[in-house]
Amino acid sequence: MEIKMIECPNGHYYNAAIHSSCPECAKGGVATAPVAVPSFPKTTDPAGADPTFPKTTAPGAVNVVAPAGGQMGHTMPVNNLGGAAVPPTPFSVPTTPGGGLAADSQLEPVVGWLVCIDGPLRGVDFRIHDGYNYIGREEGDIHIHGDNQISRAKHAVISFYAKRQTFHVGPADGRNIIELNGEPVFSPMQMKSFDVLTVGSTKLMLVALCGEHFSWTEGAAND
Repeated sequence: MEIKMIECPNGHYYNAAIHSSCPECAKGGVATAPVAVPSFPKTTDPAGADPTFPKTTAPGAVNVVAPAGGQMGHTMPVNNLGGAAVPPTPFSVPTTPGGGLAADSQLEPVVGWLVCIDGPLRGVDFRIHDGYNYIGREEGDIHIHGDNQISRAKHAVISFYAKRQTFHVGPADGRNIIELNGEPVFSPMQMKSFDVLTVGSTKLMLVALCGEHFSWTEGAAND
């Protein structure tokens, strides 16, 4: 809207672009002080000031100018001390040329699982590796969270003996007695697939991977 403020003979100010005569005089009003109308510069084309800034080619479009070289770089995180950006360190597992795990990857192969069939973690499975696997509420190889009848650490232990491909279970430092298939365990006992171990109020079923039909040991039967 065009604004053209003028003063009438009676001291009134009005917009001559809208009114042909003073509207205040027509109403018999008194003179008022003029209202300051700010002036705004016209919108200029960014390309006029900087030829390297391209014009927007479509309504609502956003121009993105690539840096020198023509390629957009990756977002770089800033360190917690406010210093220079540091590239992220990618996580990778060492592999062989064929895609398998490298010999020095330090990953222990799974030999079986304990599956919780009753208790706070019903439905959760736990990996068993070669050697000793300590069971505790908060510490150890197998954590049974939420069962306060299980000691914080080393309540019981389940082991796998690779030379004989056998599993054994026994008590450790826990206060409550553990059970295997409903029988108390006071010393190490052999455990077979689908046997049920009771620790606190939790029941864990053994599902063996290694044994008669499979072994990670080189030269063992792999039927």
